[in-house]
Amino acid sequence: MSDVILYSGNAFSVADGKGRFVLPLEMRKLVKQASGGENRLCLSVHFDNGCATGFGLSHKQFLFDEVEKLERQAYESGRDFNADLERENRLGTIEDVNFDDGGRFFLHPDIKEEAGITDAVFFYGVGRYFQIWHPQALVESPDRPALIRNKVKRWLESRAAEGGQ
Repeated sequence: MSDVILYSGNAFSVADGKGRFVLPLEMRKLVKQASGGENRLCLSVHFDNGCATGFGLSHKQFLFDEVEKLERQAYESGRDFNADLERENRLGTIEDVNFDDGGRFFLHPDIKEEAGITDAVFFYGVGRYFQIWHPQALVESPDRPALIRNKVKRWLESRAAEGGQ
């Protein structure tokens, strides 16, 4: 079996009175495993999808190693490659945060703003990391699978019917 941590599944979280979100249990276990047993979550923004991303420390190392691999390939093929800029793009936006044993964590304000996140999020496991979406943004994203968009749409409708936003 591989040492690669793969996130799958999905869940919703509504911010508590302090503005914290709750990392879903299965994702929480994997983040802790990927972070050497620590309750350490890495957060960033997805450059193409308009959502936030989350992962453990091992994926952060993977991103660094991947840049070194790309640099080596460029050197071997005689191509120009700006490794410093690539590291900035991949690692410079990552915010490390702690989460408590209940999975509660604060989403960095800059990341919240970039992803348009307010009081609710949708966690969506997509492999080496998971995405953290403003639910309405995911519904409006035509590239996401219809099954997921419809699930989130039903949740939003149910929440609105119950008096939520």
